[in-house]
Amino acid sequence: MLTADSAGYLAVVFEPMGAVYEIQPGEGLVIVFEGPATHPGGVEYRADYVSVSPGLVGRMSAFDSAGDEIDLETAVPL
Repeated sequence: MLTADSAGYLAVVFEPMGAVYEIQPGEGLVIVFEGPATHPGGVEYRADYVSVSPGLVGRMSAFDSAGDEIDLETAVPL
């Protein structure tokens, strides 16, 4: 789970699509990686954003604080 602190939003970039989702202060985003343990997805923290990407094999999903799934192509709730 990724969360934004009270100081400001946290930008999350879904790779390789490049869509950006902004987590507002006090909110969170749950990232789910499905696939073999040998090819897990990745979360990389940068200075000004977080980058998440699926593993070589498998699927990645994201859900906002309300439990709504986020479209990884557009970064908006489905």
